[in-house]
Amino acid sequence: MEQETKEPQDRSGQAKWMGYAQLILILAAIGVALYFAQAPSRVERNPISDLAIDQAKPTVSVIQPVPTEQALRVDLTGGITLHGKVGVTSEVGGRVAWVSASFRNGGSIAANETFIRIDPAEYELELETAAAEVSAADARVRIEKARAEESLDSYTRENPGADIPEWVRRAPQVANAEAELLKARAEMKRAQLRLDRTEISLPFDVRVATADIEVGQFVGPAELVGRASSLGSVYRTDALQVRAPIEQGSLANLAPAIGRSATILAASGTFDAVVERTSAIIGPKSRLATLFLRFAEDHPVETLPLPGSFVEISITGPVHDNVLVLPESVMQERGSVWVVVDGALKSVAPRVLGHADGNVVVEAFDLGAGIVVGSLRRAREGLAVDVSDAPTSE
Repeated sequence: MEQETKEPQDRSGQAKWMGYAQLILILAAIGVALYFAQAPSRVERNPISDLAIDQAKPTVSVIQPVPTEQALRVDLTGGITLHGKVGVTSEVGGRVAWVSASFRNGGSIAANETFIRIDPAEYELELETAAAEVSAADARVRIEKARAEESLDSYTRENPGADIPEWVRRAPQVANAEAELLKARAEMKRAQLRLDRTEISLPFDVRVATADIEVGQFVGPAELVGRASSLGSVYRTDALQVRAPIEQGSLANLAPAIGRSATILAASGTFDAVVERTSAIIGPKSRLATLFLRFAEDHPVETLPLPGSFVEISITGPVHDNVLVLPESVMQERGSVWVVVDGALKSVAPRVLGHADGNVVVEAFDLGAGIVVGSLRRAREGLAVDVSDAPTSE
């Protein structure tokens, strides 16, 4: 009985084991199928193809520029600034009686042209009073001199041949009267000066930057009216300047920079200018110097660009001998060029002196068979190349 019972149990275990094995085989087959389905198809490569690519010599186009002399040009961007403004204030107190129509933002005022008048009535009275004091002082001088002459005549009659003392000549009295006269005349000049200051003008041509004044407004010096003393601001027509940051290398290429002629391109037109000065220090963060240019005097001030305008600047630099003028198309990474030497590429980094008419001006160097024009795929030092005929750049 025991034997019969075991046999069915063995068969049942065997069947279960075979079922697990079949399941494992099926899962393995599915996994293999998925692997090959996702794997990229293999491409048979010709083992000679890479060698053929390396051995194929590309053809390059070259130029052979001729050494020449060339004036450099430095192109910059900058802005219009002022090297000074003039604040307009009144040196005397009073009510504004008249304001010129030119004293408005953007207006132009000629040298010595009156553009503000303050009510002069009070100062005219002061001048009349001062003039009267001068007349009175002058009269006192004449009186003292007359008394001195009378005293001198009387003394000489009574004391012929005697020395004449100072009190007889009334010298102290005359001197005091003359001093009072000088003081009165100085007061009259001061009164005249205050009266003149009721008409405000400037001794040079200006343009108005700001204006803040109306007829009837009470004006005067700061100690009289405080902050209301400011009536506006103007700037001299020759205070306009062009301020342009420049790299130290470009500045060295212009040396000496001061006196160089330049062309200023602004929205309002093209203007001639000259480099007037350079900054005395280098910007601590930008590491740039600064050029200051002034406009040529023959440009009407009304046509010049306004302060705050952005401009483009082209400065004519020195003339260099034995240089090459290269098109931008030959320039490679980091300012280098490819030259062909003994049928292979060689990288050369020429010393760039500047630019001229869209070309790069460099110091002359050995060209070999020529300078490669344009970019070359897979270019490297020592790559063998064929050179095509190319025109000579002159």
